[in-house]
Amino acid sequence: MITLIGITFASILVLAQIGMYLGMMGNATSIISHIDADIWITSRNIQNFDFANPFPENRINRVKALPDILWAEKLLLTYGFLKLSNGGREQIQIVGFNPDTGVGAPWSMLSGTPYDVKGGRYMILDKTSEQRLGKLVIGTTWELTLANPHSFKLVGISNGIKSFTTMPIIFISYNQAMDIISGFSAERDTQFIVAKLNNKERLNDIVTELRSSMKDNDVFTKDEFIWKTIMYWTIQTGMGMSFFLTALLGLAVGGAIVGQTIYANTMEHIREFGTLKAIGARNIDVYKVIFSQAGLSAVIGYIMGAVFILAVKNGLEKGGVTLYLSFQLYVLLFIIVFLTCILSAWFSVRKVKKLDPVMVFRA
Repeated sequence: MITLIGITFASILVLAQIGMYLGMMGNATSIISHIDADIWITSRNIQNFDFANPFPENRINRVKALPDILWAEKLLLTYGFLKLSNGGREQIQIVGFNPDTGVGAPWSMLSGTPYDVKGGRYMILDKTSEQRLGKLVIGTTWELTLANPHSFKLVGISNGIKSFTTMPIIFISYNQAMDIISGFSAERDTQFIVAKLNNKERLNDIVTELRSSMKDNDVFTKDEFIWKTIMYWTIQTGMGMSFFLTALLGLAVGGAIVGQTIYANTMEHIREFGTLKAIGARNIDVYKVIFSQAGLSAVIGYIMGAVFILAVKNGLEKGGVTLYLSFQLYVLLFIIVFLTCILSAWFSVRKVKKLDPVMVFRA
C-alpha cells in the first residue's frame, strides 16, 4: 500500500508539473502557433513574443517586394488597462490584427466572428478572462486606456486564448490599435511583420535574404520564434525550469519510495527467496518476482495518479491553471515512471543475487 501511495503521489506530481509547464509554454506561443505564417520579423534583439518593441511599419514594403512572398501582414501588440464595473482597472494585452485577412485573429470563437471588429471601436475578449474582468456580455461598452481612455464595444468572445503573463487578451482591428497608440508617438510603428511564402522550400533562402536586407530587425522562421520564446521563459527567467525540476523531484521521491518499500519487502521474505534458491530456483526466477512487484505497482500507481489528474483537470482550468495533457504525454510519462520503478527494484535484485541458500538452513 505504501508503494502504491508513493507511486500515485509521484505520478500526480509529475503529470501536474509537466502538464502545467507545457500549458504555460502553449499559452506563451499560442498566437505564433496559430498564425499561418512562415516568417516573423521583429524588432532587433527581441527576447520573446510578449516583449516586442516597435519599428517602422513601412518596412513591410521590403518584404512584399520579394517575389517569393505570398502575403505579408502587420501585427500590433501592446498593453493597456480596462476599467472594471467596480471602478478598478485590470491590465490587459492588446492584439491588433487585420480583420479583412484574419491574420492574427482569435482562432476559437464562442460568440461573434473576428470580422466583427472591423470599422469601429469593437473588441473581442476571451471567456477565460471573466475570472478577472467579470461576466462578459456581448454589446457592453468598456473603457480601454493607453495614453487616453477610449470606449470599445464587446462584439465577440473567444475561447481558451491566454497569455503567458496571465493578462487577459483583447483583439481589436489593427487600425484601431494604431489609432489609440498614436497618443504615444506620431510615428506609425508596428511590432511584428508576418509573411507567408509561395514555396516553403525556399524558406531558408528568403530568411537569409531578409536578414541581409533588414539589419535593424530580427528575422525568424516560425519554429525559431516559438523556440526562442520557450527558451526565454524556461531558461532566462527560470520559471519553466522550476516546473521541470519539481517534476524530476517527484520522480526521485517516487523512485525512492518504491525502492525502499520493495527492498524492505525483499528483506522480509529473504528466507523464502533463499529456500527457493536452495530447491533449485534460478536467480532469474527470483528476479521475475521482484520486477513483477515493481512493475505491477508502477502500473496501478500511475493509473491511480492519472485518474486523479483527469478528475481535477477541469476544476484546475476553471481556476486559471492550464494543463496540457495529451495521450502521447500520458504514454511517455508512464514509460518514465515504469522505468524508474524497475530501476528502484534493482537494489533488491542485487541483494538476492548475493544470497547464499545455505544461510537459510543455518538460521
